[in-house]
Amino acid sequence: MLESALDLAEFEAAAEAVAGELVREFLPPPPVLTVTQWAEQHRRLSGTESAEPGPYRVTRTPYAREPQDCMSARSTVEEVVLMWAAQTSKTTVMLNCLGAAIGTNPGPVMIVWPTNTVAKRNSRQRISPLLTESPQLANKVRANRSRDKANTTLLKEFAGGILVIAGANSAADLRSTPVRDLYLDEVDNFPLDVDGEGDPTKLAEARQSTFARRRRLKTSTPTTRGFSRIEEAFAASDRCRFHVPCPHCGAFQPLEWGSDTPYGLKWNRDEDGAPVLSSVRYVCRENGCEIREHLKTGMLARGVWIAESPGAQGGKVRGFHLNGLYSPLGWLSWRTMAREWYEAMRAIGRGDVSLLRVFVNTRLAETFEEQGEKADEHALHRRAEKIPLGVVQHGMFVCTNGVDVQGDRLEVYTWAWGRGLERQLVDRRVIFGDPSIAEGEEGSPWSALTAYWGAPIPHASGQTAPLLATFVDSGGHHTQAVYAYARAHRGSSVFAVKGASQRGKAVLAGASNAEIDWRGQKIKRGVRLWQIGTDTAKAEIYGRLRLEKPGPGYVHLSADTPSEVFEQLTAERLVTRYQKGGQPRLEWVKQPGRRNEALDCAVYALAAAHYVQMHRWRDEEWDAWQRKVQPEQGAEALSGAALAPPQNTSTRRRRGTIGGAKWR
Repeated sequence: MLESALDLAEFEAAAEAVAGELVREFLPPPPVLTVTQWAEQHRRLSGTESAEPGPYRVTRTPYAREPQDCMSARSTVEEVVLMWAAQTSKTTVMLNCLGAAIGTNPGPVMIVWPTNTVAKRNSRQRISPLLTESPQLANKVRANRSRDKANTTLLKEFAGGILVIAGANSAADLRSTPVRDLYLDEVDNFPLDVDGEGDPTKLAEARQSTFARRRRLKTSTPTTRGFSRIEEAFAASDRCRFHVPCPHCGAFQPLEWGSDTPYGLKWNRDEDGAPVLSSVRYVCRENGCEIREHLKTGMLARGVWIAESPGAQGGKVRGFHLNGLYSPLGWLSWRTMAREWYEAMRAIGRGDVSLLRVFVNTRLAETFEEQGEKADEHALHRRAEKIPLGVVQHGMFVCTNGVDVQGDRLEVYTWAWGRGLERQLVDRRVIFGDPSIAEGEEGSPWSALTAYWGAPIPHASGQTAPLLATFVDSGGHHTQAVYAYARAHRGSSVFAVKGASQRGKAVLAGASNAEIDWRGQKIKRGVRLWQIGTDTAKAEIYGRLRLEKPGPGYVHLSADTPSEVFEQLTAERLVTRYQKGGQPRLEWVKQPGRRNEALDCAVYALAAAHYVQMHRWRDEEWDAWQRKVQPEQGAEALSGAALAPPQNTSTRRRRGTIGGAKWR
């Protein structure tokens, strides 16, 4: 028993000391470490992921310190963007951030690669070494066992959290679970649309909405200008560039390629024009000092990130750009870059720009400007005419419709046509409703569509312009609904269509029976599905959109047209894609974040014009339409002075038709 107050005080002090020791031993508070501090204490690079295995040292890539520390637990930054060249350690930075999150700030995290195949490969070659080479992480994540659902190739559980590994080509994986931290690697290689649900980066980012202290890292070498997610994200950030001091004059400056400037990477040439590699040096922007590459290590060690737009988005989004000139000694050399540039220039002389594209993307970390087909929405705005919507103008005599089917609406665009396929966007109608609701039922958008194209189309002459055909896209989620509608209105020239992205395919490439019975046999007189060569149609449309003077092929647009229509008409670009084996292929690609229903409907309306063989009509056939629609106007009164008739072959006629088309 305690005999005095002194004994009681000593006992309480001893008990408090023991309790404090127990707390310190068994319940230690998490260490307050930055990502760099954690990586230098715990990260070991394995031979399967690095050419320099061993303990991680930030002194090898000093430029990595600030970007990765922005992802630390105590950081107030929400998103970090790395637009970096190849061989500059951007994936290493991402894995440092991931490891620090698991080791010091556990929670639900997700890492996304471009495809499931890439995700599985990187899980084995990148994630597994990260977890096994660090004793701290190895103790947190159980070893992979074939029957252990807590640790698989694409799912790893650890104390206090979970790691989900996904491919950007699977919408189901991207919606799988809420996450606090999100890592998106090589975002420019993500598909533009995944399973018809939209941009995979947006789907993944939606998983973070319930977390107040969320963090997101986006990394990539950039690709095509106007289609690069990483360039768009960097432009919205504070846009940091790494400034290094000249070892001779001390002037701080970012390292730049400088092919058209007196500073930058320079070299002498031999008699054949090839670079003399021993002469490669960097010329200082401030004082013209010549810097040899062996001095680069000291320059990097003293470098600092400087923002072009400090405090952008309240300091929540930090962006860092880094080209290959910063690559540490022993990795990508200045001499190698000079030689690659020379080879790219030689290839251009042979008409091959592929090497230049690779150099600009992977070495300079800049987007490449494609020289393929494109149209400028601002130019369309500037030349739009003061003509009313909904009224066909003089010189246009017949109409076709293009209909795009979305999950919650139908979008209808009416185009009018004249000689030489001069055309006018007459009207646009958005009909909201579920396309799965059959025509005639309450709330069906199909009923409204029938009423729309069944109404007369006013012409500036006071007459009405005939509607010759309506083409409805069947390539979405409501194929059977489109088939049913086309079957019901076959007599009114309403047809189901499907686009085919194939170079050289005709605008209207033929039709086939689309319906089969329970035996798998095609139903006689079933729905006819028309195939459209979308690549050819888009090339034709974009070529016409670039015309500046009225005449054959010119596109008339009203100044009252909503701005979003101009944006949608120009939403796609013809870009180069490289297939397996390195073979280049030109593809029409929609710019990220933009809709293209207006362009799709223009394609369908053009295909409908080809269905009635409008592109083959002779001058007398256009005269016949003009006499019906503009009876008081002579041929000389067409919009656009002296339009030349289209050059074509004879058109097969049917009884009761003009130009091969019925007129209702």
